[in-house]
Amino acid sequence: MNRWHTDYLTHPLYRPVRSVVPVLADWPDQAGYDALLAAARARRAPLPLGLRFVLGLEPDAYYETHIGDTGEVPTRAGNWHDWFNALAWLAWPQAKAALNRRHIRAIARGEAKRGPLRDAATLFDECGVIVAVSDSLLGRTLDDMRWHELFLARRRDWGRRIAAFTLGHALMETGLAPHIGWCGKALIVDVEEDFFGRDEDEQTARLDAELAARLDDDAFLASPRALCPLPLLGIPGWWPDNESPAFYDNADYFRPTRRAKSATVTACS
Repeated sequence: MNRWHTDYLTHPLYRPVRSVVPVLADWPDQAGYDALLAAARARRAPLPLGLRFVLGLEPDAYYETHIGDTGEVPTRAGNWHDWFNALAWLAWPQAKAALNRRHIRAIARGEAKRGPLRDAATLFDECGVIVAVSDSLLGRTLDDMRWHELFLARRRDWGRRIAAFTLGHALMETGLAPHIGWCGKALIVDVEEDFFGRDEDEQTARLDAELAARLDDDAFLASPRALCPLPLLGIPGWWPDNESPAFYDNADYFRPTRRAKSATVTACS
Protein backbone atom coordinates (compact mmCIF):
# COMPACT_ATOMS: atom_id res chain seq x y z
CA MET A 1 0.00 0.00 0.00
CA ASN A 2 2.97 2.30 0.56
CA ARG A 3 4.43 1.67 -2.90
CA TRP A 4 4.89 4.95 -4.75
CA HIS A 5 2.59 5.32 -7.76
CA THR A 6 0.29 7.84 -9.43
CA ASP A 7 -2.34 5.39 -10.72
CA TYR A 8 -4.95 7.15 -8.61
CA LEU A 9 -4.83 10.25 -10.81
CA THR A 10 -7.17 8.64 -13.34
CA HIS A 11 -10.05 8.88 -10.84
CA PRO A 12 -12.13 12.09 -10.94
CA LEU A 13 -11.60 12.53 -7.20
CA TYR A 14 -8.08 13.77 -7.95
CA ARG A 15 -9.01 16.19 -10.71
CA PRO A 16 -8.06 19.33 -8.70
CA VAL A 17 -4.52 18.06 -8.02
CA ARG A 18 -3.64 16.46 -11.35
CA SER A 19 -1.84 19.47 -12.73
CA VAL A 20 0.42 19.83 -9.66
CA VAL A 21 1.68 16.22 -9.47
CA PRO A 22 5.22 15.93 -10.88
CA VAL A 23 6.70 12.95 -12.65
CA LEU A 24 8.60 11.07 -9.93
CA ALA A 25 10.10 7.60 -9.81
CA ASP A 26 9.75 7.32 -6.03
CA TRP A 27 8.59 9.18 -2.95
CA PRO A 28 9.92 12.75 -2.86
CA ASP A 29 12.71 13.55 -0.41
CA GLN A 30 13.20 17.03 1.06
CA ALA A 31 14.69 18.29 -2.20
CA GLY A 32 11.72 16.82 -4.05
CA TYR A 33 9.22 18.65 -1.85
CA ASP A 34 11.19 21.87 -2.24
CA ALA A 35 11.14 21.43 -6.02
CA LEU A 36 7.39 20.85 -5.89
CA LEU A 37 6.91 24.23 -4.20
CA ALA A 38 9.38 25.97 -6.52
CA ALA A 39 7.45 24.73 -9.54
CA ALA A 40 4.17 25.98 -8.05
CA ARG A 41 5.67 29.40 -7.36
CA ALA A 42 7.02 29.53 -10.89
CA ARG A 43 3.40 29.07 -12.05
CA ARG A 44 2.50 32.05 -9.82
CA ALA A 45 0.35 29.96 -7.49
CA PRO A 46 -0.87 32.21 -4.62
CA LEU A 47 1.01 30.28 -1.94
CA PRO A 48 1.71 31.80 1.49
CA LEU A 49 5.16 33.30 1.81
CA GLY A 50 7.51 30.97 3.61
CA LEU A 51 5.40 27.86 3.07
CA ARG A 52 7.57 24.75 3.12
CA PHE A 53 6.91 21.05 3.59
CA VAL A 54 9.53 19.91 6.11
CA LEU A 55 10.25 16.21 6.41
CA GLY A 56 10.58 14.75 9.88
CA LEU A 57 9.58 17.95 11.68
CA GLU A 58 7.95 17.49 15.09
CA PRO A 59 7.01 20.95 16.35
CA ASP A 60 6.55 21.78 20.02
CA ALA A 61 3.59 24.06 19.33
CA TYR A 62 0.18 23.08 17.98
CA TYR A 63 0.40 21.86 14.38
CA GLU A 64 -1.66 24.78 13.05
CA THR A 65 0.13 27.33 15.22
CA HIS A 66 3.52 26.17 13.98
CA ILE A 67 2.40 26.49 10.37
CA GLY A 68 1.01 29.97 11.01
CA ASP A 69 4.13 31.16 12.81
CA THR A 70 6.78 29.64 10.52
CA GLY A 71 5.17 28.50 7.27
CA GLU A 72 6.60 25.03 7.92
CA VAL A 73 4.21 22.12 7.36
CA PRO A 74 5.33 18.99 9.27
CA THR A 75 5.51 16.22 6.68
CA ARG A 76 6.28 12.51 7.07
CA ALA A 77 8.42 10.86 4.42
CA GLY A 78 6.78 8.14 2.35
CA ASN A 79 3.36 8.92 3.82
CA TRP A 80 0.24 9.13 1.65
CA HIS A 81 -1.70 11.30 4.08
CA ASP A 82 1.01 13.96 4.15
CA TRP A 83 1.66 13.70 0.43
CA PHE A 84 -1.98 14.48 -0.31
CA ASN A 85 -1.88 17.30 2.24
CA ALA A 86 0.97 18.85 0.25
CA LEU A 87 -0.99 18.46 -2.99
CA ALA A 88 -4.02 20.08 -1.36
CA TRP A 89 -1.86 23.07 -0.39
CA LEU A 90 -0.74 23.40 -4.00
CA ALA A 91 -4.22 23.01 -5.51
CA TRP A 92 -6.09 25.06 -2.87
CA PRO A 93 -3.44 27.48 -1.51
CA GLN A 94 -5.78 30.29 -0.50
CA ALA A 95 -8.40 28.07 1.12
CA LYS A 96 -5.77 26.05 3.00
CA ALA A 97 -4.17 29.23 4.30
CA ALA A 98 -7.61 30.51 5.36
CA LEU A 99 -8.27 27.24 7.22
CA ASN A 100 -4.98 27.69 9.04
CA ARG A 101 -5.88 31.27 10.00
CA ARG A 102 -9.24 30.02 11.25
CA HIS A 103 -7.55 27.50 13.56
CA ILE A 104 -5.21 30.19 14.88
CA ARG A 105 -8.11 32.56 15.62
CA ALA A 106 -10.00 29.80 17.42
CA ILE A 107 -6.94 28.82 19.47
CA ALA A 108 -6.43 32.46 20.46
CA ARG A 109 -10.03 32.52 21.73
CA GLY A 110 -9.42 29.46 23.89
CA GLU A 111 -10.57 26.72 21.52
CA ALA A 112 -7.21 25.00 21.84
CA LYS A 113 -8.44 21.45 22.42
CA ARG A 114 -11.02 21.63 19.68
CA GLY A 115 -14.52 23.01 19.54
CA PRO A 116 -17.18 23.54 16.86
CA LEU A 117 -15.18 25.99 14.72
CA ARG A 118 -11.98 23.95 14.75
CA ASP A 119 -13.90 20.70 14.33
CA ALA A 120 -15.62 22.06 11.24
CA ALA A 121 -12.33 23.33 9.82
CA THR A 122 -10.61 20.01 10.50
CA LEU A 123 -13.44 17.95 9.01
CA PHE A 124 -13.43 20.07 5.87
CA ASP A 125 -9.64 20.00 5.63
CA GLU A 126 -9.57 16.22 5.95
CA CYS A 127 -12.74 15.08 4.19
CA GLY A 128 -14.07 18.13 2.37
CA VAL A 129 -15.57 18.16 -1.11
CA ILE A 130 -16.68 21.42 -2.69
CA VAL A 131 -19.86 20.84 -4.69
CA ALA A 132 -20.28 23.64 -7.20
CA VAL A 133 -23.86 24.17 -8.42
CA SER A 134 -25.28 26.62 -10.94
CA ASP A 135 -28.82 25.40 -10.17
CA SER A 136 -29.79 25.97 -6.54
CA LEU A 137 -32.33 23.14 -6.71
CA LEU A 138 -29.43 20.69 -7.12
CA GLY A 139 -27.85 22.05 -3.95
CA ARG A 140 -31.12 21.57 -2.04
CA THR A 141 -31.44 18.06 -3.42
CA LEU A 142 -28.00 17.20 -2.04
CA ASP A 143 -28.69 18.83 1.31
CA ASP A 144 -31.98 16.92 1.56
CA MET A 145 -30.21 13.65 0.69
CA ARG A 146 -32.60 12.89 -2.17
CA TRP A 147 -30.13 10.51 -3.79
CA HIS A 148 -32.28 9.07 -6.59
CA GLU A 149 -33.16 12.56 -7.75
CA LEU A 150 -29.58 13.81 -7.45
CA PHE A 151 -27.81 10.86 -9.10
CA LEU A 152 -30.47 9.43 -11.43
CA ALA A 153 -33.14 11.99 -12.34
CA ARG A 154 -30.53 14.77 -12.59
CA ARG A 155 -27.73 12.54 -13.86
CA ARG A 156 -27.13 14.50 -17.06
CA ASP A 157 -26.55 17.68 -15.03
CA TRP A 158 -23.30 16.36 -13.50
CA GLY A 159 -20.45 18.21 -15.18
CA ARG A 160 -22.93 20.73 -16.64
CA ARG A 161 -24.70 22.24 -13.61
CA ILE A 162 -23.07 20.42 -10.71
CA ALA A 163 -19.59 19.02 -10.03
CA ALA A 164 -17.54 17.82 -7.05
CA PHE A 165 -14.03 19.13 -6.29
CA THR A 166 -11.97 17.36 -3.63
CA LEU A 167 -10.06 19.40 -1.06
CA GLY A 168 -9.79 16.91 1.81
CA HIS A 169 -6.43 15.15 1.93
CA ALA A 170 -7.66 12.26 4.12
CA LEU A 171 -10.35 11.71 1.51
CA MET A 172 -7.66 11.50 -1.16
CA GLU A 173 -5.86 8.91 0.96
CA THR A 174 -8.95 6.71 1.40
CA GLY A 175 -9.56 7.10 -2.32
CA LEU A 176 -6.55 4.87 -2.98
CA ALA A 177 -8.88 1.95 -2.18
CA PRO A 178 -12.51 3.02 -2.82
CA HIS A 179 -15.17 0.97 -1.05
CA ILE A 180 -18.90 0.98 -0.40
CA GLY A 181 -19.40 3.34 2.51
CA TRP A 182 -16.87 5.87 1.20
CA CYS A 183 -18.25 9.35 1.87
CA GLY A 184 -17.06 12.92 1.76
CA LYS A 185 -18.30 15.99 3.58
CA ALA A 186 -19.78 18.37 1.05
CA LEU A 187 -19.79 22.15 1.08
CA ILE A 188 -22.24 23.53 -1.48
CA VAL A 189 -21.05 26.60 -3.40
CA ASP A 190 -23.23 28.47 -5.89
CA VAL A 191 -21.48 29.35 -9.14
CA GLU A 192 -22.40 31.29 -12.24
CA GLU A 193 -23.87 29.62 -15.34
CA ASP A 194 -20.64 29.79 -17.36
CA PHE A 195 -18.51 28.18 -14.62
CA PHE A 196 -18.67 24.71 -16.15
CA GLY A 197 -17.39 25.96 -19.49
CA ARG A 198 -14.05 26.99 -17.95
CA ASP A 199 -10.98 24.74 -17.86
CA GLU A 200 -10.36 22.63 -14.76
CA ASP A 201 -7.57 24.74 -13.28
CA GLU A 202 -9.61 27.92 -13.70
CA GLN A 203 -12.58 26.30 -11.98
CA THR A 204 -10.42 25.25 -9.02
CA ALA A 205 -8.79 28.69 -8.76
CA ARG A 206 -12.20 30.38 -8.78
CA LEU A 207 -13.46 28.14 -5.96
CA ASP A 208 -10.20 28.53 -4.04
CA ALA A 209 -10.46 32.33 -3.98
CA GLU A 210 -14.12 32.32 -2.97
CA LEU A 211 -13.59 29.75 -0.22
CA ALA A 212 -10.69 31.72 1.24
CA ALA A 213 -12.83 34.84 1.48
CA ARG A 214 -15.68 32.96 3.11
CA LEU A 215 -13.49 31.04 5.55
CA ASP A 216 -12.09 34.29 6.90
CA ASP A 217 -15.59 34.93 8.28
CA ASP A 218 -16.03 32.67 11.30
CA ALA A 219 -19.81 32.79 10.93
CA PHE A 220 -19.32 30.64 7.80
CA LEU A 221 -18.90 26.89 8.39
CA ALA A 222 -19.35 27.46 12.11
CA SER A 223 -19.86 23.78 12.99
CA PRO A 224 -19.52 20.33 11.36
CA ARG A 225 -23.27 20.26 10.73
CA ALA A 226 -22.77 22.82 7.96
CA LEU A 227 -21.32 20.01 5.82
CA CYS A 228 -23.50 17.49 3.97
CA PRO A 229 -22.72 13.77 3.71
CA LEU A 230 -21.91 12.82 0.12
CA PRO A 231 -21.67 9.13 -0.92
CA LEU A 232 -18.90 9.53 -3.45
CA LEU A 233 -19.42 6.28 -5.35
CA GLY A 234 -22.83 7.57 -6.38
CA ILE A 235 -21.42 10.45 -8.43
CA PRO A 236 -21.78 9.64 -12.14
CA GLY A 237 -18.44 8.61 -13.59
CA TRP A 238 -16.88 7.91 -10.19
CA TRP A 239 -17.74 4.19 -9.91
CA PRO A 240 -18.66 1.77 -12.70
CA ASP A 241 -21.40 0.01 -10.73
CA ASN A 242 -23.47 3.19 -10.52
CA GLU A 243 -24.36 2.85 -14.19
CA SER A 244 -27.09 0.53 -12.91
CA PRO A 245 -30.01 2.30 -11.18
CA ALA A 246 -30.20 -0.63 -8.77
CA PHE A 247 -26.88 0.48 -7.26
CA TYR A 248 -28.69 3.34 -5.54
CA ASP A 249 -31.11 0.99 -3.75
CA ASN A 250 -28.48 0.29 -1.07
CA ALA A 251 -30.03 2.25 1.80
CA ASP A 252 -27.09 1.49 4.09
CA TYR A 253 -24.91 3.58 1.79
CA PHE A 254 -27.45 6.01 0.34
CA ARG A 255 -29.06 6.84 3.65
CA PRO A 256 -32.38 8.66 3.52
CA THR A 257 -31.68 10.78 6.60
CA ARG A 258 -28.68 12.76 7.75
CA ARG A 259 -26.17 10.97 9.96
CA ALA A 260 -25.39 12.60 13.28
CA LYS A 261 -22.11 14.45 12.91
CA SER A 262 -19.71 13.86 15.77
CA ALA A 263 -17.67 16.93 16.70
CA THR A 264 -14.55 14.82 17.07
CA VAL A 265 -14.66 12.34 14.16
CA THR A 266 -12.48 13.42 11.23
CA ALA A 267 -11.90 10.10 9.45
CA CYS A 268 -13.47 9.73 5.99
CA SER A 269 -15.45 6.52 5.80
